[in-house]
Amino acid sequence: MSSETLSFPQRKILKNYRSVTGHFPSIKNNRSIAFESLLEKNFFLTLEFDHTVHSYSEQPQITIEQNRKAKTYSADCYVIYHPSSGKKNSIVEVKYESDLAKNKEQLEAKFESAEASLHEMDMDFFLFTDATYPEIYIRNLDFLYRYKTFIHSDEHNSRILSAINNPISALELANSLAKDKPDYFQLANSIWALVASGHLDTNLHDQEITMNSIVWRNDERH
Repeated sequence: MSSETLSFPQRKILKNYRSVTGHFPSIKNNRSIAFESLLEKNFFLTLEFDHTVHSYSEQPQITIEQNRKAKTYSADCYVIYHPSSGKKNSIVEVKYESDLAKNKEQLEAKFESAEASLHEMDMDFFLFTDATYPEIYIRNLDFLYRYKTFIHSDEHNSRILSAINNPISALELANSLAKDKPDYFQLANSIWALVASGHLDTNLHDQEITMNSIVWRNDERH
């Protein structure tokens, strides 16, 4: 794909009365990604846990045709997928449902033009909104993200993964393996680090993560 069809100008973060702005520490990209709303930050968080995503960048620009005129369209994110995923690289617009409803006709026309241009570039377009995932899922990802950089103990990981034959609460698992209180806390951290890395699984969509959460082996990761 040439730089003439897709560009990434440096994003200027503009503070406003509604949005939370800042920089998200992306592990996949090994750099901070600028966000202009809490919703954008949440979207970036979901990408960090999507194993089909290779990397992503903020504020991609493409040229679209609207009302028979060429216009520069600035979206919110460009997502690059692993080739093995079978997914096309995508341009993503991040919007609150209330904003979509308020500017329905204008946004629909712009998005249709963007989709048409992206189709010619063999790319996809999709929307991410505050209704895409339940809030509890985002909160759980936020909790787990700190464990993405947790320094793993091979000894703890081996003990945990070897001990799980059936679904079990994190509390019961840690208690059954701990030699003493410091070991318990190390094991608890390792359990959540294994969930964050995808080696263990738990219900992220319906329940807040606690030590009472049920965990199980994700055999697809072994």
